[in-house]
Amino acid sequence: MNAQELLRRYAAGERDFHTTDLSGVQLREADLRGSNLKNAVLFEADLSGANLVDVDLNGVILRQANLTEVCLAGAKLAGANLSETKLVKADLSGANLWRATLRRAMLHNANLDRANLHEADLTEATLTQTTLCGANLTHTNLSGANLTGANLRWVNGAEAKFVRSQLRGADLERANFNKAILVEADLGRVNLSAANLSGANLGWASLDGANLTGANLTQANLINTKLMLASMRGIRLDRAELTNSNLTEADLSWASLQGTNLSAATLHKAILVDVDLSTAILRGANLSHAWVDLASVSEANLAWVTLPSGLQRSG
Repeated sequence: MNAQELLRRYAAGERDFHTTDLSGVQLREADLRGSNLKNAVLFEADLSGANLVDVDLNGVILRQANLTEVCLAGAKLAGANLSETKLVKADLSGANLWRATLRRAMLHNANLDRANLHEADLTEATLTQTTLCGANLTHTNLSGANLTGANLRWVNGAEAKFVRSQLRGADLERANFNKAILVEADLGRVNLSAANLSGANLGWASLDGANLTGANLTQANLINTKLMLASMRGIRLDRAELTNSNLTEADLSWASLQGTNLSAATLHKAILVDVDLSTAILRGANLSHAWVDLASVSEANLAWVTLPSGLQRSG
């Protein structure tokens, strides 16, 4: 079916176009509100600026389509294939994208607030400056995705994958990343205040200059993680793994580090005021020029630790 026939039928009152092959159609700024395009094929179609409010697009194939500035608020896109699709400045607020495929999709400056992306595949997708406030990202795969400057406040990203993803400057305040995988992710200067990262894997990630005030990283993996100049006031790192991590000039005031493994960690010039380090492991750590009350580390393992005075304790 071509674009002219589709628009003619729509104008005549027809709304059911499910399973229809519309590959390559030119429907720029078309008004298709209330249509049924379930399982339709729109490969390489141009729907930029179209009004698709209340359209059923479950299972639709929109690979390499142009959906720039399209209105898909509340759209049904469960199981849809949107790989390499252009969704720049698209409105997908409240859309259902459960198990949708958006590999390498272009979502720059799009609106995905409150969208359901549970188990969706956004591998290597571009989401720079995109807003995802309150979105459901549980079990979502965002590995290799670019979320630089994105707004992810209040996101539920439990067990989501962000392996080698770019999140520099993103806002993740109060986000839930319980057991999320963020290995080698770039989280420089992100806002993770009051976020939940308990049990998360942040090994080899970069969090330089990040705001982690009041965040929960209980039992998190931060081995070889960069946390230089990070604000970590009131953070919970109980039983977390920070072996070989770099916390140079990090502010850990009022932090809880009970049973935390800081073996061989660099805490040069770090601030450790009123920190709970009971049963923490600091073997081989570097605390040179750190601001710390040594009485607070009386129960910690200080074997081979370089202390603020520059002296080394050997056991």
